[in-house]
Amino acid sequence: MHYLDNAATTRPSEAAVAALMRSATVCYGNPSSLHALGFEAERELREARRSVAKALGTQPERIVFTGSGTEASNLALFGLADRRRGSKLITTDAEHPAVLETLRAVAQRGGFTLHLLSTAGGAPSLDEAAALIDNDTALVAMMLVNNETGAIFPVREVGALVQKTRARFHVDAVQAFGKLPFAPEGLLCHSLAVSAHKIGGVKGVGALWLAKGLSPSPVIYGGGQEHGLRSGTEPMPAIAAFGAAAGEYAARYAAAGIPALREAAVKGLLELGCVINQPPVVCPSILNFSVPGLRAEPMLHLLSERGVYLSSGSACSSHKKGASHVLTAMGLPEPLLRGALRVSFGPDNTMQDVQALLEGIAACQTTLAREDV
Repeated sequence: MHYLDNAATTRPSEAAVAALMRSATVCYGNPSSLHALGFEAERELREARRSVAKALGTQPERIVFTGSGTEASNLALFGLADRRRGSKLITTDAEHPAVLETLRAVAQRGGFTLHLLSTAGGAPSLDEAAALIDNDTALVAMMLVNNETGAIFPVREVGALVQKTRARFHVDAVQAFGKLPFAPEGLLCHSLAVSAHKIGGVKGVGALWLAKGLSPSPVIYGGGQEHGLRSGTEPMPAIAAFGAAAGEYAARYAAAGIPALREAAVKGLLELGCVINQPPVVCPSILNFSVPGLRAEPMLHLLSERGVYLSSGSACSSHKKGASHVLTAMGLPEPLLRGALRVSFGPDNTMQDVQALLEGIAACQTTLAREDV
């Protein structure tokens, strides 16, 4: 098997699985219970919070565990959008649905106007952002690394623009966590979302970083867990796995030599006549390319039969019909949109996976019916 869909989800690491099993079968108390097993679960909760905070370069008290990266962004966007600060919400036209669809709902419910910065060419323009972000802006949201193209967006520069206003700034760092060096404070943001299963943890847990003194309105009410911002008994097995994964992922990622894997893949794909959908600045973990004359779906099926697993875009949008909104915003022509695929590397990948990918694409070119372009 050659798994090249790490942007959708990673394989849980051995350390994460061990932590999950211990929490589920040995340390299974409720962290709020006032007995020895509860105290031990509470200790594991603190340890996991410290581990995630350390990986983010921040303090444990700034971390709120959530059910996913999507929930983390929902909590921030619904909780921080304040009509008293302004009437405008600003994001890009290439955001993940966790941000884009949430802001559309926030705008509709709160009487805001949503503005989308263009990402034609692959990344938002700072000039356009500077012209749009003003004292009538309530909230700005932007991803650090695009989940389909790997584009690195100018988050810190946008944060500096936001600091001149009364607006709040949220960063979706789900695809950047463990892959790029950053700390939330250094990005000049007020909130930041990450997810466990993108870094070798398990599905069902994410985290929201909040700047000091910031307390958004809760989305989930109840017993007051997670600083009163996310009620409900904490999913300790998943959280323990998150802590274990966060403590090791950056080192595993760095040791895998992923820039070299991407370079080899780009070289081989160009030799096969593919087109690299290259933004100005990219995170090496994600590579988007098109195979002229072929459609993505038949290629995915043939590649899967060969044990090569990748995707045609965001896993969260895979059941929606139509071209990728990210690649459309980037300005790709229709023939390249139809044949666009995404490779995403992780710590377990090797040059053998790259070779299997190139052989699979060559097989697609000789086996599948070509269309006029």
